[in-house]
Amino acid sequence: MKAANAMETSEYTSMRALEDRHWWYAGLHDLVLRLMRAEAARRRRPLNMLDAGCGTGRLCQLLQPYGTVAGCDIHPLAVEAAAARGVHPVLRRDLMTDDLGAEQYDLITAMDVLYHQRITDEAPVLRNLHRALRPGGLLLVQVAAFEALRGAHDVAVHTRRRYRLDQVIHLLEAAGFKVEMASYRLCPFFLPGLLWRCFTRKFPPGAGGGTVASDVPRTYSSSLNQLLTTCVKAENHLLTLGVRLPFGTSVFVAAGK
Repeated sequence: MKAANAMETSEYTSMRALEDRHWWYAGLHDLVLRLMRAEAARRRRPLNMLDAGCGTGRLCQLLQPYGTVAGCDIHPLAVEAAAARGVHPVLRRDLMTDDLGAEQYDLITAMDVLYHQRITDEAPVLRNLHRALRPGGLLLVQVAAFEALRGAHDVAVHTRRRYRLDQVIHLLEAAGFKVEMASYRLCPFFLPGLLWRCFTRKFPPGAGGGTVASDVPRTYSSSLNQLLTTCVKAENHLLTLGVRLPFGTSVFVAAGK
């Protein structure tokens, strides 16, 4: 598969529009920022950071006030979009094969990257990220949870697999990381998501695969969007206090070197 076909152009356009305002992205970015701020406070200095698989670059943009941020992605549209947000440098890299440098970064984020079908084996990617992380550094990883939740959006974004928490922990430990925090997240959305997946598998909404627009709910009501954002941020607060959730729609892990 050519890099430019890793994700449909229309999907990048939809995600670029949603990333700035949608509760799902706002909640994920809030959790990353909470953990990043704690890491910066521990080190008492600005951080050198890498967003591996940066997509359209919104997370990089949010991290910029706290240090130096590089983004990398294999898709040329992602590199272009991130650069347009003012992210510099933005590197075009294949995480499986391209060198990211040795001990370059204090913090590396890999949000919804490992599950992509282009990554046929997580091990070389995680070894690459481990090598790029400085001793004492922190890796933040999120992946999609539970194969039972597989749906149209997975088709749209080329999901190879969805994970259970213990599988992600095993992969990280095998690569040399020490897991510091691991939990499912978006717990309140698990059951509705499962029921929706079951319904759409039985009564498909239409042919031609899913899209971000069709399968990631757009919240046109600003008040509802704000309410859902507040709920997810409350869950994030619990996670940072040490609460671990038994299920959810995503797996989130913080691991050190």
